[in-house]
Amino acid sequence: MARRIYSIIIVVALALGYYLFSIRDTHSKVYLITVSAIIFTLFSMGIHGLLAHSLKPKVKGDIIIYPLLMGVLWGVLFFLFVFVFLPILCPDFLLKI
Repeated sequence: MARRIYSIIIVVALALGYYLFSIRDTHSKVYLITVSAIIFTLFSMGIHGLLAHSLKPKVKGDIIIYPLLMGVLWGVLFFLFVFVFLPILCPDFLLKI
């Protein structure tokens, strides 16, 4: 059941991202950045939850590197969000940093 919930969260986040991308010209940059950060949080939560519930508890308990891998995965997702998706939504985003 948990996998289904996290899959639904991922689909909702992707749908909201597509909707935000389609209406990006009608909103301010602050709104776009805020809403896209919320969508990123939902997507990241869905990915982590799906991966965490895909492993058996016995296997997950024996993997010492599991928390590090989840942190690296979040770092990669955050890098993609900041340096790929935000510049697509707000073309001059990187110039304002």
